[in-house]
Amino acid sequence: MSANNFEYTDHRIFLSIVGFLCFTTVMQIVSFECFFENAGNNSIYGLSRLKVDSMTKLRNKRIHKKKDYKMNETEFHPMKKKEQQNDIVHPIKNISINGIRPLGDILQLAGVRMTDDIQKLLPPLEGIVGMYGSKPVIIGEERCDAFQASIPPDDRFLAPAGMFNTGTNLLESLLVKNCRLPVSRKKYGKHNKGVKYQVPWGKHSPVEWRFKHIAPTFEGLPQSHFLPAVVIKDPYTWMESMCRHKYAAEWSQIKGHCPNLVPTTPREKNMIQPEKMFPVTVHYHPQNVTYHESISELYNEWYGNWLDVEFPRLVVRFEDLMFHAEHVVEKVCKCAGGNLAEGPFQYITDSAKKGKAHMGSNGLVKSMVKYGDVEKRTHAYTPMDLDYAKSSLRSDVLDMFHYGSPP
Repeated sequence: MSANNFEYTDHRIFLSIVGFLCFTTVMQIVSFECFFENAGNNSIYGLSRLKVDSMTKLRNKRIHKKKDYKMNETEFHPMKKKEQQNDIVHPIKNISINGIRPLGDILQLAGVRMTDDIQKLLPPLEGIVGMYGSKPVIIGEERCDAFQASIPPDDRFLAPAGMFNTGTNLLESLLVKNCRLPVSRKKYGKHNKGVKYQVPWGKHSPVEWRFKHIAPTFEGLPQSHFLPAVVIKDPYTWMESMCRHKYAAEWSQIKGHCPNLVPTTPREKNMIQPEKMFPVTVHYHPQNVTYHESISELYNEWYGNWLDVEFPRLVVRFEDLMFHAEHVVEKVCKCAGGNLAEGPFQYITDSAKKGKAHMGSNGLVKSMVKYGDVEKRTHAYTPMDLDYAKSSLRSDVLDMFHYGSPP
């Protein structure tokens, strides 16, 4: 046999061995794949298969995230990313402290888009509960039945009253949006509705003016058919509000010293001699002017007279129109014989005061920040003014409305 034949035979043997090895390898792979495929997840082989699959998915997820991150890096500006973080909507928590909702939840129900910046401004509920209690205060509910029994349903009217700067516009706006109190169109005309913007003798007027004065556009409306909803405000924050908008009240205002109940310097003492306090006059009308020893005495007399009347009326707190609006509006509306409007409760988020005279008035968020902060309640008072306010304000009125005396 020649050398060429031996070489040819060796090649054939080598190719046969390689082919056999490839065939056996493929068969082993196929048999193992079938075995793993039929193995249960609880078997050791099944668990091994799951582990391999999970690692593969995790690796693919990391690759996907890495690609997304590279895309976002080119699209997002750092400042824009910070702004988007501030626009996070906070979910309603439905967690209350003895009946008062978290302020963020109230604002969301009112349609305010909650951001981190707004959330940081809101005062803690503990301070609000400490100042005003956990539940709303409504005086006069026991007289609701008497009002409804004495006035026919089509003849009933509901309107706010209150001192300047106490939230009468806010209450009126809430009632207009949420209370339905139909009156006789045949008797009062199609433009007259049950909820009016003020009582017919004037919402800021003393209660003694009832039946003695008629405000414009209220001619022909029986004053006894009106259920007054009187708004009262914490006297300490109210007196500071009067410094910003004094309306018809007049007294010697001192720059940098307001509320100024008593003189604190020799110059101020000379200004009001022989008086010991800063006297206040209120010009309701050219022929109707009232005189008061001080602004705190104005508060005492105005609200004291409303609390002493025997006819049906309600007295509600301004603060509850922020923190318990739904409850208060429902009570006031039903006391007059009305019903709440269908659909969600409508809040007032902007200032309810309109016009040039009301510039600077607070909306819902600013009001919560201002009137819910314990430290802001008396921060504008001098020690002498604060001492006089504590001694002069009627303690029975403050106790009735849970307006505690400041430390």
